[in-house]
Amino acid sequence: MTAQEFLALRDFVYGRTGIFFNESKQYFLENRLQRRVGELGLRGYREYLDLLQGPKGRDELKQLFVEITTNETSFWRNPPQIEAFQKTVLPEAAQMARERGSSRLRLWSAACSSGEEPYTLAMICQETKDTVLRGLSVEILATDISEKVMDQARAGVYGSYTLRNLTPTQRGAHFIQAGPDAFEVKPELKRMVTIRPFNLVDWGGYRSLGFFDVIFCRNVLIYFDEAVKVKVLKGFHEQLHPRSHLLVGHSESIHSFNVGFELLHFSKAMGYRKRG
Repeated sequence: MTAQEFLALRDFVYGRTGIFFNESKQYFLENRLQRRVGELGLRGYREYLDLLQGPKGRDELKQLFVEITTNETSFWRNPPQIEAFQKTVLPEAAQMARERGSSRLRLWSAACSSGEEPYTLAMICQETKDTVLRGLSVEILATDISEKVMDQARAGVYGSYTLRNLTPTQRGAHFIQAGPDAFEVKPELKRMVTIRPFNLVDWGGYRSLGFFDVIFCRNVLIYFDEAVKVKVLKGFHEQLHPRSHLLVGHSESIHSFNVGFELLHFSKAMGYRKRG
């Protein structure tokens, strides 16, 4: 991949996804796309970019998303933050929903990858449906740009390594053993979760998703430059109910972006609340 090819592909990816690769990521992008160029029988990266920009580009764009996104995840990832959701955020969200006169709680797992995060949230909601969430129905929207990981999320089948943070009780309560090392989430969790494609740089599309009581967007903002981060956070802010929560990755901070959120400190974790 020449420097010129890298810059052209980098700019194309940025325009479509908001993901920004600086010059140090040229090898990463080349490595991720090399196999795809070979599979398509193309002579190089310039031809691949021509394909993306041509009439068949929409179909190939889905495959590009698969190649360039990182999807390492697990159930109960970053336990302190999940426990903060369980013990503090969810009870507060339930109380505010009741105060608004709503009988429904809506959560959004943005960039849900292969489904571990939304199903973790569903597990917690299932366990508290007769206590914290009594009288409330729960809808969890799970979105991503990669068709491949969304198909995995819809199947809801995982290996034991992905379940490593769960207790034997949790595993027994929420999964059906489907093979020697295959565990499928139970139907009641799948019914709670709606999986659909959504591109976080689809600025006009946020409103169509409706309003939420909690938004999770963890380990995604690190891939965006400051201009895109501000727009994504504005989209989240507009779709959150007043005083509702946004949880980002433990190494991500939005404090420097004055976008209408206040910082919250939990036990060993942080989060944000929409002001007003």
